[in-house]
Amino acid sequence: MKNVSKTVRAALCGAAVAFVATAAAAYIIFYSMGGSMRRLNRVESLIEKSYIGEYDKEKAEDAAINSLIECTGDRYAMYYDQEDAENTFDRIEGYYIGIGMEIMADTENDCIVVVSAYEDTPAYRAGIKSGDVIKTIDGKRYGANELSEASKYMQGKEGGESLEKAVEIVIVRGESELNFSLKREKIGLYHVKREISPDNIAYINYSGFTQNSEKELEKIVKGLPNSVVGIVLDLRNNPGGEFQSAIEMCELFLEKGKDIMYTVDKRGKKTVYTAKKDGCSLPLAVIVNESSASAAEIFAGSMQSNGRAVIVGRKTFGKGVSQTVRYINPLDKKMGALRLTTCKNYTPDGRWLNESVIPDIEITNGDTAAVLSQDDAYNAAVDSLLKKEQK
Repeated sequence: MKNVSKTVRAALCGAAVAFVATAAAAYIIFYSMGGSMRRLNRVESLIEKSYIGEYDKEKAEDAAINSLIECTGDRYAMYYDQEDAENTFDRIEGYYIGIGMEIMADTENDCIVVVSAYEDTPAYRAGIKSGDVIKTIDGKRYGANELSEASKYMQGKEGGESLEKAVEIVIVRGESELNFSLKREKIGLYHVKREISPDNIAYINYSGFTQNSEKELEKIVKGLPNSVVGIVLDLRNNPGGEFQSAIEMCELFLEKGKDIMYTVDKRGKKTVYTAKKDGCSLPLAVIVNESSASAAEIFAGSMQSNGRAVIVGRKTFGKGVSQTVRYINPLDKKMGALRLTTCKNYTPDGRWLNESVIPDIEITNGDTAAVLSQDDAYNAAVDSLLKKEQK
């Protein structure tokens, strides 16, 4: 970020305590809007006249931005440099290089927590779970304000790590410490699998929400045989993803005119999302667990509130907010991008999704089983659909 104002570069000099860094970071934002910070200008003047040392301007600037983000208390917020920003938009399109974890900052405990592990990824196969606390990555501890650095490191961005080199991660789970050695992979962020039972129930496992992923689901739903009498949609271990994909997926199963959900932004503006066409009318059951988050909760919550589906499993993660990723300056992408929480998500009947989606049928042992017929949550979902058919 070489084209930043002299004022910010000077102000971050020698007096680089957290307060000055935070103020400087705020100045970066307010300067572009014509704001002024008189104390910062005064500090600049004093430094210009008196300070004799040198400092790393880019490092100071990055620290200032991360400090400002930390002060928001937004545990999902993150700063991306240009390369990270491009990779983030690749993720929205459906893939990235890494080990397959969605993470967030826990500012209260100054640590990084796993939201979910994407299905069929190194993290998922190793058994990493929602709520796991990351103690160290390759021996280094990352605090809550270092979420971006931790994410970057696990993707191999620091030091040009290859796919062949394993990442050594220590996880705290309850009273236990667990060690994992995970190799990076090119990860597709959604999979759609279909299976039809002898009872003519279609089982669909849907593992992610990315741009156009709902179109793959739509093909499967529209291609189901006429003999199918119900659908079990499995969203366990689904950390969510692209907001619009969730909206369009809801539309696949609702009648035209039904409210899908609504959002509330910083200014209190309410935006209601409504189904624009008639969707599939087959009886529906949705399986969730504590690793079902974000877009997965939008879908499950919408189906439950509309009486469209029975929800089976364990209560969801509780991520009732959505983030927007924007370039700091679209005309100069070298400045990087910010991910910020920009709205709260509510079901049509007014429930904030931060409070989780509570299943209609709770299954304590709701983990996926290698053989579907031995999966307790699946069996409960099928039973609920067959009972509906018999009525």
